[in-house]
Amino acid sequence: MRVLDEVTINANGVLEPLPSKGIVVSGITKTYKGGKVKALNNLSLEVLPGEALGLVGPNGAGKTTLLSCLMGFLRTDSGSILIDGEAPDALLTRRILGYLPERLTFDRWMTGRDYMQFHHELAGMPESTRKADCEALLTKVELPPSSWSVAVKKYSRGMLQRLGFAQALVGNPRYLLLDEPASGMDPTGVMVVRQLLKTLKEDGLTILLNSHQLDQIEKVCDRVIFIKDGTVSRVEDLNEKIEQEEHLVIRWLASATSLSREDFGRVAQKECLAITEINSDFARVSTAGSAATVNLIKALVTANFPISEVRPEDTRLERLFINSNKEELTA
Repeated sequence: MRVLDEVTINANGVLEPLPSKGIVVSGITKTYKGGKVKALNNLSLEVLPGEALGLVGPNGAGKTTLLSCLMGFLRTDSGSILIDGEAPDALLTRRILGYLPERLTFDRWMTGRDYMQFHHELAGMPESTRKADCEALLTKVELPPSSWSVAVKKYSRGMLQRLGFAQALVGNPRYLLLDEPASGMDPTGVMVVRQLLKTLKEDGLTILLNSHQLDQIEKVCDRVIFIKDGTVSRVEDLNEKIEQEEHLVIRWLASATSLSREDFGRVAQKECLAITEINSDFARVSTAGSAATVNLIKALVTANFPISEVRPEDTRLERLFINSNKEELTA
């Protein structure tokens, strides 16, 4: 069996893709100003083939520096990075990486279509499919066809983000590194990015996502890595079900019941850790977890409260992020 770029040719002459080995980062350190500033400090992590991994941390934690090292833009002082067993700056690695930076830079005189076709050619993709491939990617990110022939300098920030995302997908990358992909987008754009990430993950892409939008990471990623002061402070498996305190807003139709705030408090207090606010048609409460929340809703419905809405006030990642900060302050 012989190797040809990212595929092998087996004994029967059939092309087969090489198995993905994932991304392995081992003890990397990156300093600036002659070693005085440590952007990354003995950081290690692994991105498994086919998973979506989220990066979470405060500004200056080292997340963007990490992505720059993974892309081969920056050299580490020590440690190693392997992507499918190759170094970040290897030509083979370049062929399988898609990247969307936080700060976008475009040839502003180009149209969106020209920009995509230029990068399609740079990626060594066939000219015969260039027009169709680029239009398919622009459609995938839902950039309006009316803008494809417009100069990039006339694009809004959200349109630029969509164009950058489409360019990151040129060449059918195996790995997708995204630095704040929904930055500057309106709510519709944020939802488009979220659905696109889910679709790409289902298609088998391995995704590394840096975002301050914790709800986006929670809806897309399998695991999340918390980075603090250039090193990994915590790893959380989002597929693992855990019981933790839940903060809820509960609303009911006040016009459809004669039950009072006092009645709500009497029914709810048995299942709640705390009732922080009660109004005529809503309340804010805390429960010990999902099981207690189910019991609370059941008790309220049994007591004839016409419940219209139950929603969390924060997400699992928000609670983890807040609690980890509290732990550091009290340590």
